[in-house]
Amino acid sequence: MKVTSNFRMLGILALATGAVSVGLTAHGAAIEQAPSAGQVTFTKDVAPIFQRSCQNCHRPDSIAPMSLINYEDARPWARSIKQRVEQRSMPPWHVDRTVGIRKFKDDPSLTDQEIVTLSAWAAAGAPRGNPADLPPPRQFDDADRWHVGKPDLIVPMPKVFTVKTEAADWWGIFEADSGLTEDRYIKAVEAKPSPGARRVVHHSVESLVYDDGGSGVMRSTGPLNSPRRNPASTGR
Repeated sequence: MKVTSNFRMLGILALATGAVSVGLTAHGAAIEQAPSAGQVTFTKDVAPIFQRSCQNCHRPDSIAPMSLINYEDARPWARSIKQRVEQRSMPPWHVDRTVGIRKFKDDPSLTDQEIVTLSAWAAAGAPRGNPADLPPPRQFDDADRWHVGKPDLIVPMPKVFTVKTEAADWWGIFEADSGLTEDRYIKAVEAKPSPGARRVVHHSVESLVYDDGGSGVMRSTGPLNSPRRNPASTGR
């Protein structure tokens, strides 16, 4: 039985090595003014939205092209943010909000009111607001640890791949032997890039390739370090 990984690599301005292991477990300066009553500001209104829905990707050394951690990072992108959230292209959430199941665990998508808030902030010139209104910074977990716990099996990429500088986004397919000789239930799956490669590996799809040629997707998600845990009753 083999494991196939399909990776989307991001072209950037520096070389990075995109080795990945799969673990299996049983623009200008802002003109600042004092905020008026009812004015939408970064510190009070925008930062909490960014923390919940954007900063997991939009932070230093992560997969997004710019950081939205603080005001200085976000201010030059205000008009672009307004455009993208009004189009609902950011944050990415490819679920039709008008039909079927509408509530999902870990849904990062914005509410209609949050979109109105971000649009109003950008339209008002992206004011900073009162520093005292800023929420505590979001704390991020160690991206290099296994979030599914200690894996029972680690399947490394068969070879190291180096992403070209200034290249377009690229999909690569790598196949590695799992070493499994008997059927096993999979409790959790997590894919992890090698140190330094996180900025150039956007997301991945891991599949099992059976000896008879069939296959099945184990994990398909982004950002890359998001683990997949199967329900306790799966396979029983």
